[in-house]
Amino acid sequence: MFRLGLVGAGRMGQTHLAALKDSATVSVTAVVEPRPDVAAALAADGYAVHASIADLLIAGGVDGFLVATPSGFHVDVIRQLAPAGLPILSEKPCGLSVEDASTVKEIVESAGVRLQIGYWRRFVPSMIELKKDIESGRFGRLLFVHASQWDYRPPAAEFRNSSGGILTDMGVHEIDVIHWLTGESPRAITGTVLMSTTPGVVDEDSAVFSLVLPSGTLGIATLGRFYPEADFVGIEVMGEEDHVRIEVLAGEAGEVTQMAALRAQAEAFAAGGVPDGATIDDAVTALRVVSLYSPGSD
Repeated sequence: MFRLGLVGAGRMGQTHLAALKDSATVSVTAVVEPRPDVAAALAADGYAVHASIADLLIAGGVDGFLVATPSGFHVDVIRQLAPAGLPILSEKPCGLSVEDASTVKEIVESAGVRLQIGYWRRFVPSMIELKKDIESGRFGRLLFVHASQWDYRPPAAEFRNSSGGILTDMGVHEIDVIHWLTGESPRAITGTVLMSTTPGVVDEDSAVFSLVLPSGTLGIATLGRFYPEADFVGIEVMGEEDHVRIEVLAGEAGEVTQMAALRAQAEAFAAGGVPDGATIDDAVTALRVVSLYSPGSD
């Protein structure tokens, strides 16, 4: 059993805990969580809980780390973990900017540490098959790839105001999956956004972005924070010779799909990684595309 030390037990950290409860090869055995109420609940569930990363490193007893803190803390957390010499699985986007992700790359390369980024859609079976179909030429010339992510409800205002905005927080998933499916990094991005009207929130409620790939294929990303049913993730590929639309997450079955993908991702990480696992270079690529977008280009 590969023992993971989880750093951060917020919304995404709790999702990882739920996903890994059924794994036969990976287990979270320790958690860094400074909030007393959350820490107490985790301790009651049998986890070794630490108030700081320093305490976790002193205690040891883990084979790798899973970083699920808010994005703005990724660089500092990885800087503290890297000297331990253990592999790290970090939630996306691995910082809030190209500079952040590039700093992380320098940190892990200097420490000789393996780092995988948590773009979990790469571990959904239907997505893996879609990638193979694209590579086989089934679609002929690709016309567009449309990736959508519509959350049931937005996160807390504090998180939204520190997440870097909807493109950095959510859209990096769409950028990464388009890059991964096509093998092409978008070279241009334009978009239209709808700002939140919630008092005290400086963030977008929805957005549509258009990306241009080097081949000329169009990438489309639609993002929303108020889908009335449940979290939704979809992908649509249109080529001159074929077309497919996949509901990656939809309805009650969506949670099952995400849990399975997160579990598969962690198990692949524990086993040493797989070719389709996202790297720090993929994180830099996604954030570089984000940096190309300017609100004035709407």
